[in-house]
Amino acid sequence: MLPAKPLRAVPGPAGIRSAPESAATRIAKWLVAGPAQQARGEHAGAVAGWIGDDGRASYVYPEITGYYLQWLVSIIERNGVLPSYVDRASSAHRWLAQWLDSRIPPTRVYLERTDPDWRNRTFFTFDLAMVLRGLGSAARARVIAPDRSLVERVCEHLIALTADDGELDACSRTSYDHGLPDRWSTRRGAFLSKAAAGIVDAATVLNVPDALRHAADRTFETAIAALISRPHEETHPFLYAIEGFLALPRHSMFAARLPKVAEHFTRLLATIRTRGRVPERSDDDGPRRLDIVAQTIRAGFLLDAHGALVATERKSLDDLVDGLALFVRTDGAMPFDPDAPTPQFNVWTAMFAEQALSMSARARRDLASIAAAPLIV
Repeated sequence: MLPAKPLRAVPGPAGIRSAPESAATRIAKWLVAGPAQQARGEHAGAVAGWIGDDGRASYVYPEITGYYLQWLVSIIERNGVLPSYVDRASSAHRWLAQWLDSRIPPTRVYLERTDPDWRNRTFFTFDLAMVLRGLGSAARARVIAPDRSLVERVCEHLIALTADDGELDACSRTSYDHGLPDRWSTRRGAFLSKAAAGIVDAATVLNVPDALRHAADRTFETAIAALISRPHEETHPFLYAIEGFLALPRHSMFAARLPKVAEHFTRLLATIRTRGRVPERSDDDGPRRLDIVAQTIRAGFLLDAHGALVATERKSLDDLVDGLALFVRTDGAMPFDPDAPTPQFNVWTAMFAEQALSMSARARRDLASIAAAPLIV
């Protein structure tokens, strides 16, 4: 076996070495005051997936707009209700209502290009669930009064994605979506625990039909069973599955399943120590994605708060924190792949990283409180 490479990253030309808490503050400022959310025009309020080095978004994304609502609530819990947060949440809420007015709401809304995108030939359970989860969190925090029609339409689309076995499919299966690629996002798997947990959580505050709540409960059970018995080989959906599990710490089976879930996560940490990086797949390193680095840190801190990790594993997380902080630019933007020849700044990476770096600065007592009622983006 080759010796482990150092986990600490080398900053790019725009990076600076700084304390994780300072880096998190810069990210938060970029997310609130920067180009992540469209400020004007037809899609005002929508949140982008990617921002180019020219500061412009190529597309806006309902899933990420739902993420953004969740992230804003997590910031509000730490900083209090500020007018800028309420304004951003209200704007996102309005755009989501406008988006779902479309006859066939697109998964990705491109702002300039007109080339077809296969993702726009289907509806994804995950994306719709993240919209519903964001609306629920923002309603619970009282930063929006959720549009009833919007909630009803999101739920209707999700109910339509329920299969004959009473569980949610990954995406729609109709003549409209013929020829979808075979990817983890288009087939059922453990990652759907995050979608199901989002629906379950939203149902505590929004008017979610019983049929959808039951489908989410069944899907969550099946997804966690898949996480334990056949976890994803791809790190991104594998961590989505763990995030879904961690999102419902009051679930009746949480304590019983925690050791096995932590065991799978510990194997990922061992792989990271061996390879010196967070791999994109269990059998291949792939690009150096910073979103999965941030996901690993968040999941690790929450598992540790539940008492599921040992001290040596916490040290691995601290090393990952130091490396991640190095890639936060002075303006708070986060690249998706720091090695890419043309910079592309990724909004969900920024939200994941802000939460990960903020967690690293919290006392263990505070982390335990967060883990008891997490707002994982």
